[in-house]
Amino acid sequence: MPSTAPPLLSISDLSITFQTARGDVEAVREASLTVEAGRTVALVGESGSGKSTLTSALNRLLARNGRVTGGSVVFDGVDILALSEKAMSDVRGRQIGLVPQDPMSNLNPLFPVGRQIAEIFAVHKVAKGKEAKRRSVELLEMVGIDDPERRFRQYPHEFSGGMRQRVLIAMGLACRPKLLIADEPTSALDVTVQKKILDELAALTASMGTAVVMVTHDLALAAERADHVVVMNKGRIVESGPAQKVLAAPQDDYTKRLIAAAPNLTTGSLIDAAPTLTTGSSAGEGGAASPAVAAKSGPLVEVVGLRKEYQVRTKLFGKPSRFTAVDDVSFTIPRGKTVGIVGESGSGKSTTAKMLLRLEQSTRGDILFQDDKVTHVTGRSLQSFRRKVQPVFQNPYAALDPRYTVGDAIREPLDVHRVGTEEERARRVHELLEQVALAPTYADRYPHELSGGQRQRVAIARALALDPELVVLDEAVSALDVLVQAQILDLLVDLQARLGLSYLFISHDLAVIRMICHEVHVMKGGRIVESGTPEEIFERPQAEYTRTLLSSIPTGHH
Repeated sequence: MPSTAPPLLSISDLSITFQTARGDVEAVREASLTVEAGRTVALVGESGSGKSTLTSALNRLLARNGRVTGGSVVFDGVDILALSEKAMSDVRGRQIGLVPQDPMSNLNPLFPVGRQIAEIFAVHKVAKGKEAKRRSVELLEMVGIDDPERRFRQYPHEFSGGMRQRVLIAMGLACRPKLLIADEPTSALDVTVQKKILDELAALTASMGTAVVMVTHDLALAAERADHVVVMNKGRIVESGPAQKVLAAPQDDYTKRLIAAAPNLTTGSLIDAAPTLTTGSSAGEGGAASPAVAAKSGPLVEVVGLRKEYQVRTKLFGKPSRFTAVDDVSFTIPRGKTVGIVGESGSGKSTTAKMLLRLEQSTRGDILFQDDKVTHVTGRSLQSFRRKVQPVFQNPYAALDPRYTVGDAIREPLDVHRVGTEEERARRVHELLEQVALAPTYADRYPHELSGGQRQRVAIARALALDPELVVLDEAVSALDVLVQAQILDLLVDLQARLGLSYLFISHDLAVIRMICHEVHVMKGGRIVESGTPEEIFERPQAEYTRTLLSSIPTGHH
């Protein structure tokens, strides 16, 4: 039966404008929606559609150049926009909780994470001292952080990205708010932890009547977890309704495009549709492979018995102990192929990538590149190796120096390795921009003038500047919405077909791994527990852990 009580949150004809050097930009246009107590509403849409701007207005946390130019926001019978700043500060955290997206910029690096959680209890006079600590430890345990007593005393830099995100979720839930705003709350998390967190959010909603407004680019997650879905495009709400109805039978063309671009385990492989590499042709000529790919036999990379240990100190004056992050890992990367590594946060995926890139030194084991051992090379040999192996990292916002233009960022590897003349480098920058489907005019822009997807294209262009043979992509599409993600994946497959590139593709998104990889390795606790083709891994998994990963993927059904 529909509820007769007034909604917990009512947004009516909300418009938000930002003042910029190029004039006013209307980010949200006459948006209206309601959220009932205990219900979950998902906001979906691509980057720049206005989702996060709308939710920022609910907490009165718009950027300084942003202002509400029309409409109203009524929360629990109170006009949020009319409250004084003092009254609003009492609402934030206690009645409206927030889980922001970026864990790097939302945790204070100077204080232990436990102190930052306990501070919320103290500010809102909910608990203090030992009681605040007890509640904080309980929250850390609730969001899936092992050994919460020890983790309570640790600093943000001692946590992985996924663990930092869990801390933000704990902080958002600390005072058991009536409304929780979750902005991409699980985009940095693997599927098993994502399921645990979302199950906990669902339990809290059921037991406390807490409503959730969730911003997400994961349509399957929205369909599975939300009661109501709101689709935004260019600041406007273009479609709204019950989750299953909207996603099963979309009416708006934009919604249909979003759903078509969303990867899932039944999506066909992109590499099956890629052009066949032609033997003996030159790189970059209409889908042809590099002659090096055809002429040389054997794998491009061979990793043998790789191990990485760290010394960790649990007490200030205690004796350090050894922690094994990667344990006896072996695999090969064939020429012109994509090898994927999947596993949850802390499984050793990124540490393996860092050792392959020689950003971390292995404790034991060997890395062979083109049959040459590169595990301990230094000086010019290391520089030569790094010309052939380039990284693309997860965060497109942190990957580019804000002081450099796009052209400067792409040209930097050419400058460092003294490749070509000034004129040749400038010409190469334009060629690289065209390779990643950006106009040469982008060379004069700065990172802040680009979208997340455009920045990731620039990061890929920079990685290709030195004509590498291997590109290591560490969660390179996890921060992107589904439309941009689809474009980047298509681009990677196209570049592989044209240039004969090899990829090591690291991701916690199993659907993406299935789409783009020729071979997959599943990691847990620093070890590879299962290997095989995407079909073998996803259709006939042998390891119990792999089956757990697959069962945790959102299906799009309640």
